[in-house]
Amino acid sequence: MECIGRINRRKIYYIQIRNNPNWKTALPKVDWVAFTIANTEDEELVPPAVKICMDSNVSYTCSAGNLANMTEQYFDEEISFRGVDYEMKNKKEYNYDLSPVTTAHENFSEGFWFATTLAHDDNFEINQVVCIDFTKRKVRKHLIELIDKINNGWLPNNDEIELAEYDS
Repeated sequence: MECIGRINRRKIYYIQIRNNPNWKTALPKVDWVAFTIANTEDEELVPPAVKICMDSNVSYTCSAGNLANMTEQYFDEEISFRGVDYEMKNKKEYNYDLSPVTTAHENFSEGFWFATTLAHDDNFEINQVVCIDFTKRKVRKHLIELIDKINNGWLPNNDEIELAEYDS
């Protein structure tokens, strides 16, 4: 995992998981945001990666790429499965308020901006964003450019966000 920059108090890390078996042990252990980037050809990597992120106590997930919505659904399902498992084992209700928040962003730049500036937890400070790149495209360079833009005051414009909601 490589530190590629900082936005405010948050360190931004990048890790390419395709053909990188060591990525699993590099993740933070608590209080972090996962910014996942997955496209159609990466679908088989998503389910096991979601479980690994959950095992590493991810606090917030922001998914981007062609599979943004599907990746978010996998996170939501895993949260539900773990909640039910907890209830079965402990015979008491699981507190879903303590589960990670999940979002999907069809607009890559807006999703990254959201993950690095707005994603938060009321219970603790999140100071790390890990960009988990499933793709063959390796988006590291684009992320570094976005870090620079955000640090210089760039905001996604409303048209970009609205278009992203309708593009499929």
